[in-house]
Amino acid sequence: MKKFVMLVVLATLIVQVQTLSAIDLPAPPPGFTWQEVPELKAAFLKPNGWFFKREEQKGTLAYFITKENIEQNSVFQTGLSVNVFRLKKDSAVERGKNLIDSMATAHQAEKEKWAQKVGPFEEFGCLLKVTDATGTTEMHALTVTNPKTNTLYLFIFESPDSEWDAAWKTGKQIMDTLALDDKI
Repeated sequence: MKKFVMLVVLATLIVQVQTLSAIDLPAPPPGFTWQEVPELKAAFLKPNGWFFKREEQKGTLAYFITKENIEQNSVFQTGLSVNVFRLKKDSAVERGKNLIDSMATAHQAEKEKWAQKVGPFEEFGCLLKVTDATGTTEMHALTVTNPKTNTLYLFIFESPDSEWDAAWKTGKQIMDTLALDDKI
């Protein structure tokens, strides 16, 4: 089984894809470990001292890598959420593109969108600021779609606006290094 480790440098849209076997993840950067997700044959960088949680609801798998312990607090402010949809009818590519388009439109982020093809995957992303009664949250949203398996991954890294610059240094490393199996 092969994995694709996507090293995505979003600012310049330069992408390197390195094919690795399932057990051959590269050494994580200092301050991180790999959080493996066996049912997806995937792995995501988890900062040391952060927390991991898995949920499943209505056929959607959800994973969280968070600075705050959401088992105790039920919410988090800074971290990554990953939702995985194995679609039966709709096109994963179309749904992924439409999801990002909808998010960008709803939050006036049309100029902050991108799309690219990375190996067998198609990606769509945007940068968002969302304001509600609790304050402003910055988000980096990315859909990664596998047209061959019709799987859609939604990655969102978020943090309060007041902490974004520091949080994004960590979030960028997480989002730039995603290990996904092209067979899922």
